Amino acid sequence: MTRAAALALAVAVVACTRPGEDRVARDLAVGAATIDGATVDVAGGLAHVRALVPGAVALWAQAPVLELAVELDAAGAWTIEVANALPDAELVATSAAGESIAAAALPAARPTVRAWTLALPAGVTTVRIAPPDAGDVTTPWRFAVMGDIQGAMPEVDEVFARIDAEPGVRFVVSTGDIVDRGQEAEYELFERQLATLDVPFYSTIGNHELFDDVDRWYRRYGRANVHFRFRAVTFTLIDSASATIDPAVDRWLDAWLAEAAGDLHLFGTHYPPVDPVGVRQGSFASRREGQALLARLAAAGVDLTVYGHIHTYVGFDNAGIPAYISGGGGAQPLRLDGIGRHFLAVDVDPTAPRFTDVRVVRVD
Repeated sequence: MTRAAALALAVAVVACTRPGEDRVARDLAVGAATIDGATVDVAGGLAHVRALVPGAVALWAQAPVLELAVELDAAGAWTIEVANALPDAELVATSAAGESIAAAALPAARPTVRAWTLALPAGVTTVRIAPPDAGDVTTPWRFAVMGDIQGAMPEVDEVFARIDAEPGVRFVVSTGDIVDRGQEAEYELFERQLATLDVPFYSTIGNHELFDDVDRWYRRYGRANVHFRFRAVTFTLIDSASATIDPAVDRWLDAWLAEAAGDLHLFGTHYPPVDPVGVRQGSFASRREGQALLARLAAAGVDLTVYGHIHTYVGFDNAGIPAYISGGGGAQPLRLDGIGRHFLAVDVDPTAPRFTDVRVVRVD
């Protein structure tokens, strides 16, 4: 074998063993932006900085609670806008000296867009954006789960309307495959459809987001691996778009599992680690990796696992953990299974030892 051939083989082996390595690097860059005289840094990368110009920053939230540091060389008036936010989100700003900074809310273009104006001092200002109930650890509440919209994007507003009609849903958790071919026009249509949804939509990616140019996801929404806590529940959404989890993400997951000890904990990813249906290419590429992941989740006390990729509904147990496949966003369904578009409504009682109820809500 020539040296050139050996090098090509080595590159191919690395690409096969770490197909998500580039996405890890992209994840690490999310949430930080700098221009002359101003820097914004979002804790945990939980919001993508869509725009940063003198006097204004625009974020796309990937979690219901955001904490960010805004560092300025000179004092000035600023506007902070957050898309994909909870409709009742409030902004609290504190200077480096510990002084509160007044913020005035601006009229909202739609429920999930929040914006404020405030006079920021030079130096570092800490900003927290959260709804009033973010710290409520006793009152029951509800969220939705869905995945796999793909070619049904033109009609997904019908699913969103049914989610809005479900009482008490605070936000949607998605397991990916939002788009079909990864085209810019699909993402543009998705955002127009999201404008009909009255609650935020937090998502990881699926294999269809990898088509054509995955940077289109990152330029709009940010991280593919998301971890946040809300009202005594931890949510961990992991990138398995390549039918595997990158080793670096595995290390993040270890830390996140330890951090969530004592919480109700939802783990979501696109591919089921082990396929309960028997569909070709319906699980992780390595059965050993899938089983090892489930063992880790069980040992860490994860309470609920949700998956997509398979275009149907299945409720089952994996490693003793309640599990649900909900691929009912509208992608071509499995033939003859009688399951059309749907989502899951998950009820939470923070004082209970497990999630109290997971219901299938049918749209068709």
